[in-house]
Amino acid sequence: MYIQNLNIYQFRNLSEVAMTLHPKLNLISGQNGSGKTSILEAIYFLSLGRSFRSAQLARIISHEKENFKLFSRFYNAKERTIASLRDKTGKSTIRLDGEEVSSQAELTRALPVQLFNPESFSLINSGAQQRCKLLDWGVFYHKKNFLNIWQQVKRLTKQRNAALKQNYPRNYIEILDRELVTKSEALDQARLDYFQMLMPKIQELLLLFSPQLQVEISYYRGWSQDKALLEVLIHSFQSDVKSGITSHGSHRADLRFKVNGHPAQDILSRGQQKILISAIKLAQGEIFSQEHQSGCIYLVDDLHSELDQAHLQKVFSKLVEIDAQIIATAINANHLLNLFLDKEHNRYQL
Repeated sequence: MYIQNLNIYQFRNLSEVAMTLHPKLNLISGQNGSGKTSILEAIYFLSLGRSFRSAQLARIISHEKENFKLFSRFYNAKERTIASLRDKTGKSTIRLDGEEVSSQAELTRALPVQLFNPESFSLINSGAQQRCKLLDWGVFYHKKNFLNIWQQVKRLTKQRNAALKQNYPRNYIEILDRELVTKSEALDQARLDYFQMLMPKIQELLLLFSPQLQVEISYYRGWSQDKALLEVLIHSFQSDVKSGITSHGSHRADLRFKVNGHPAQDILSRGQQKILISAIKLAQGEIFSQEHQSGCIYLVDDLHSELDQAHLQKVFSKLVEIDAQIIATAINANHLLNLFLDKEHNRYQL
């Protein structure tokens, strides 16, 4: 899996960019504001249909322009293409292999990307929803029907919340509960299966990166481990009616990190948290590579400013080992060149 060509039009400060990328290693350098991160953001947008920097399209479309266009020719068992057009009204057109598609998920599945940037290292301190998204990235590619189950749980939870707020009869909510329980249990099992695959690989990488770093990682499914979800929903019904919110279920799932029984965010240094997140994302890439016989694409933004040289070397070595395409940025190319010099790569100066 790798991007061959990338074309960007009217995206942030990039009026028109055409790039040919190396299947393995790519280094983009330039001063702040030159557009390095915007190139990574454009690739991310092609895959996920959203930005990792802003939710407002007006900030992504070049100043005084009406839309932006993105196009990529990539290789995933065969040569394929992805195209995305967005305008200021929010209207979008997305195409996969020349055919218009209605679901962004088709592009996400076709073009899998992982992101290393300064914000991704704050995930341990983020809320449960953001931490669970980290897990769900891997479950999405591991379990083909994951997205369908996840969407059904989201829809049923939303319906239940609306019914609670509007004081619908309890027998109506009980009907919702039975379906919600079935879908939630399927979602939980998919997450648990993937988590059990992921954990040994994370611990293996932590041992490689920082042997003294002992972190307990657990998956919380969103309700008590020793009770059935239906029992929990019945027990919490009155409090849920008062709050108008379903307080237990798969939408409350979380990845939890502890050190010696204490929350990791209270114990680990900023540097140790970065190592932990790096290990998780690399472990996910390793599983993806093994299951799909091809690596995903890693967008690596200014990582040299986040990790010391020793850990930076270990991260890049592992990326190469798991057969990933790396597209990395740096203000000064010299910050990363020693990681690239002995390997064939493409270099771009903005």
